[in-house]
Amino acid sequence: MAEEAKASGGSGLARAVLWLVIAALLGTVWWLASERNQRHYRVVAQGTTVVIERGRFFPTGTTAAPEKIYAPIAIPAGQKAPAEREFDDQNELDRYLFDVLAAWSKELVKKSDTRGAAELVARASQLPGLNGAQMTELSAMRADLAWDESRADIAQAAQSVDSAVRKLEVVRQGNGLHAADAAAQQQKLREVRQKLGEIAPSAAPLR
Repeated sequence: MAEEAKASGGSGLARAVLWLVIAALLGTVWWLASERNQRHYRVVAQGTTVVIERGRFFPTGTTAAPEKIYAPIAIPAGQKAPAEREFDDQNELDRYLFDVLAAWSKELVKKSDTRGAAELVARASQLPGLNGAQMTELSAMRADLAWDESRADIAQAAQSVDSAVRKLEVVRQGNGLHAADAAAQQQKLREVRQKLGEIAPSAAPLR
């Protein structure tokens, strides 16, 4: 009887150890699967925005990515939403998003929407996983946009000069206290305006 009880006790202990080993293995598999899923990303269009989702710390399922750089992206008017895609590598995700943003930006430049294009380029520049070719392309896009923005700034400056010249003309014609100064300043501003027109021929003409 004693031997049977001893054998029974040993068998029960073995079963308990076995179940503990099984539970530990299942826990390890669950943890590894959850960690892998957490590194999983998904890009999906929802209405007029592109949403980047990240896997939860759970074997399955995704939720909106918490990183600021992966906040929802508004799809520019007239642009096609990208197809749904999934990524197991963050660098691959970044490179894909860059290509999408760069393509949209170039289309906006063609439509003379420099501000919208600049916002997309600024968004693309935040992505950390770009490759060398994309970094070079990003620098070129920034330079092109800076050039376009400088033309717009010069045109705006020319319009401001035009406005000042017109106001000084009112002062001059009024023949008041500052009439002589207004005439002299008009001449100087006309010279500045001519230079602005030479730098940026697209600047609005003096009226």
